[in-house]
Amino acid sequence: MQSQLNPQEITTVREQQLFNGKNFHVFIYNKTESASGLHQHDYYEFTLVLTGRYYQVINGKRVLLERGDFVFIPLGSHHQSFYEFGATRILNVGISKRFFEQHYLSLLPFCFVASQAYRTTSAFQAYVETVISSLNFRESGLDEFVEAITFHIINRLRHYREEQVIDDTPQWLKSTVEAMHDKTQFGDHALENMVRLSAKSQEYLTRAVRRYYGKTPMQIINEIRIDFAKKQLEMTNYSVTDIAWESGYSSPSLFIKTFKKMTSFTPNGYRKSLTELIQ
Repeated sequence: MQSQLNPQEITTVREQQLFNGKNFHVFIYNKTESASGLHQHDYYEFTLVLTGRYYQVINGKRVLLERGDFVFIPLGSHHQSFYEFGATRILNVGISKRFFEQHYLSLLPFCFVASQAYRTTSAFQAYVETVISSLNFRESGLDEFVEAITFHIINRLRHYREEQVIDDTPQWLKSTVEAMHDKTQFGDHALENMVRLSAKSQEYLTRAVRRYYGKTPMQIINEIRIDFAKKQLEMTNYSVTDIAWESGYSSPSLFIKTFKKMTSFTPNGYRKSLTELIQ
């Protein structure tokens, strides 16, 4: 696919334009469109999804990224983002070629696929989100945090083949979970909607979700709801009560309890932390 592209159509973003002599170029932001279009760069980069979902097209392959997923982009890989599901909050880290090759290159696996979504562990994702939501770093502290994240990302790439298992999740279940991201489905009567979409009995659905996702149907629904709620807290001025209803909860108190259990923040605390981010 790459051979069919005109090289002049691919913008090259250069380290010299962004880094100002630093080791890292870090952004934490809500994205709704690709500002640079199809591009490549002369430094290393990874993007970790904090909230929402979007597509990356990397070296001609379309890849879906959701919360907890990341892509690692080496030098010369052309890519572009597409935000077809609305705003997506991402942590984007560029690493200077010199610094990366001095500290991380030896850890990079000999062969890996750039045009593929990889996944962080749940514990590490929670750590990243908690630290980001309470950022109060000196510049050196931010660098230490980014260095730790970068090491984790490279380590996940290094051991991915060892951990990879065949995805035997049935298509009907994948389609059901995908359909549940629609607001009309995860709102009122979400569990009933999930059962209806699956065309299975509730008992059969529950067994399948436990087997293939290690969760209950309601845990899947709550993850989708809270991800939606976080986007509302990030992007709108709606009240917590309104967001609770919009997210499908029967009461604000249940929403607040669930949100805190899943994020360690209250909704107001999460929103307040966003105004204190050092970008």
